[in-house]
Amino acid sequence: MSSRPQRRSPTRHILRVAGWVGIVAAVVPFAWLLDHLRPRHDRFLERVGTISSERIVSTRPTAPGYTAKQVYLVSSSGLEARFAVLRPNHLREDERLPLMVLLAGHRTGRDAVDVVGTPGPIAVAALDYPYDGPERFSGAREALAHLPAMQRALLDTPPATLLALEWLAAQPWVDPERIELVGVSLGTPFAAVAGALEPRFRRVWFLHGGADNRAWLDASLAEDIPSSFLRRPAAALLHLLAHGATFDTERWVARIAPRPIVVVGARQDEGLTRENVQRLHDAATGPRELVWTDGGHVQPNRPAIVRELLDIVTARLDAAGSDPYPKIGY
Repeated sequence: MSSRPQRRSPTRHILRVAGWVGIVAAVVPFAWLLDHLRPRHDRFLERVGTISSERIVSTRPTAPGYTAKQVYLVSSSGLEARFAVLRPNHLREDERLPLMVLLAGHRTGRDAVDVVGTPGPIAVAALDYPYDGPERFSGAREALAHLPAMQRALLDTPPATLLALEWLAAQPWVDPERIELVGVSLGTPFAAVAGALEPRFRRVWFLHGGADNRAWLDASLAEDIPSSFLRRPAAALLHLLAHGATFDTERWVARIAPRPIVVVGARQDEGLTRENVQRLHDAATGPRELVWTDGGHVQPNRPAIVRELLDIVTARLDAAGSDPYPKIGY
């Protein structure tokens, strides 16, 4: 007698398929998150490319005697850079100005030139982050839909800064020997990367910034997530999704030498501890200076603090004499 082949149980087959689907569903997100631990340092310079198109989007008067231009660049790599440039209206034909390149918060980037006021005989360039999506989301689904664009914007910010510098350094009114980079608050990690990669920045400033980005995220979530038990894992996840390994501020600051850095901290900062600010200063391997000012963290609605910080920087931009990096009285 011939034996009949045993029939597979459809239930067992379904469970086996479901098991494999479950494994894949668990492994793929884990592998995707694990990939965020891989530093993407090489991507920054590769992404810069060369300027393939440039456009002056708008020109408008700001403070008396000053004009702001909105500039839009596109690179051969597809990278986009948007920034505003503020400079005096009347210059001698042979006059070249020191330049301050600002990296501030999202949406306040290009608008930063409006709070600069009348900075004197200098030019100011304020960059915007290359992200056009919403800042607040109606739910997790919308946030996940915009996550790739936000991550791309984070990785594109340092190369966009370097692309903008290519355009700025070529302008006849810019002194290429007096270009300084200023990272303000959340602009600190991006300024650390751009400052380390681009030697044309003769000095790098960090205004109200810190070294530990994960601790910074933890502090920024305190109002929305009061429980530290829940907040710390959330901050760790955000740090991972924001390519924290790539934006290790302390590691990048150490590469800025031999050019100097200046760290300006706020004694009453609501989001940064003194230890975090001190760590940023201590990470430098070259000339460094730590300045403390009174008051809280810099915000667009605190014009007095914004003005004080800008005055500290602009006081040095046109410094003359044998010492190109004079100390200030703080």
